[in-house]
Amino acid sequence: MKQPFCAPAEALRRVLDAAAARPHPAVEMIPLDAACGRIAADTLCARMDQPPFDRSPLDGYALHSADTAGASRETPVTLPVTMKLYAGDAPAEALPQGCAARIMTGAPLPAGADCILMQELTDSGEETVQLYAALKPQQNVVFRGEDIAAGAVIVSEGEVLSPAHLGVLAGQGYAEVPVCRPLTVGVLATGSELLAPGQPWAPGKIYDANGIQNAARLRQLGFAVAREHCSDDPDLIAQRMRDLLSRCDALITSGGVSVGQKDYLPAVLEQLHAETIFAGVAQKPGSPMLAAMVEGKLVFCLSGNPFAAAATLEQYAVPALLRAAGRRAEDCIPSRTRRTLTTGFSKSSKGNRYLRAKAAGGAVAIPGEGNAEVHSSGSLSAMIGCNCLVELPAGSGPVTPGEEVEVLSFVQ
Repeated sequence: MKQPFCAPAEALRRVLDAAAARPHPAVEMIPLDAACGRIAADTLCARMDQPPFDRSPLDGYALHSADTAGASRETPVTLPVTMKLYAGDAPAEALPQGCAARIMTGAPLPAGADCILMQELTDSGEETVQLYAALKPQQNVVFRGEDIAAGAVIVSEGEVLSPAHLGVLAGQGYAEVPVCRPLTVGVLATGSELLAPGQPWAPGKIYDANGIQNAARLRQLGFAVAREHCSDDPDLIAQRMRDLLSRCDALITSGGVSVGQKDYLPAVLEQLHAETIFAGVAQKPGSPMLAAMVEGKLVFCLSGNPFAAAATLEQYAVPALLRAAGRRAEDCIPSRTRRTLTTGFSKSSKGNRYLRAKAAGGAVAIPGEGNAEVHSSGSLSAMIGCNCLVELPAGSGPVTPGEEVEVLSFVQ
């Protein structure tokens, strides 16, 4: 007896659990400047205080604050300049009371000094300097460890390394970092109607858009991809799937998952002795989607309808694959926010429905100005520029501009 389709939240939970149960991806050490966008394989901490010494944030004079008492333009204080410090210098001695040190941005504060006066409030003297302002202790000083203290976490295991992470790690002297080896995902588009882009078009044929789009999205997220397509032949599909699974860490197919005479994927999965994660999800578009494990590897069988494939890729395949790749669980799933519609949708939704959309700030726009035909599962062009899905729960009526809706933003 056919089981009821899985609820969207349950389907997501199941694939994330399956992904988390896989072995942790292999770890590799790579140069720091090649690590942007990679997943940290370990938690990396500060090796030292940053800055590693008290330093100057400006060009001016290092002083004893007590020596500046009463200084103003009308009654300047004059001090001898006994040293000059640039970024990279190490002060050889302490600053004597009653003296000034010429100091440049980034230079260490000499022992004894407890403040810095910007040169604009002086006569910029070299041998002696006139001070035109009084200072308090610790004024205009960047203190040791003010940016980050030794031992503080810079990046946690499972975080994606950003340019800012790399900058902080470089400041700590890291030359290499441990990262998760990227997973390779097989992408197989099925259908006798498919042509590879570049082939001459023929009547009854269409070009393979799903394979290209799915592969591009996976590469954007840092996966390596092996992409193929094949005709509607169950033995050939099984052969291609076996081959891709032999050299890939996971597999995504598109087409052949529904109830048509040439929808062979359910039977092929049985032939491959797949362990079903779920068979069908209670939503529109993409309800026939299948998720399974074959020999310990994740397999996602998506609809052949382009938007249905794109939506379920974002909702289920991408989160699970990112989790399997080593990302933190909280960084794998589409974020949920409430936003205000600037355009509407003219159809009621008997079941859970997901619409492509463009979110910016607190607003979200559904393409098509209420035209439901734009959102058919076979339509792809309206996906251009979209960065989220609008979720309309089962039983929803048409929605209009000004209403608040639930928005699922694509994982970045």
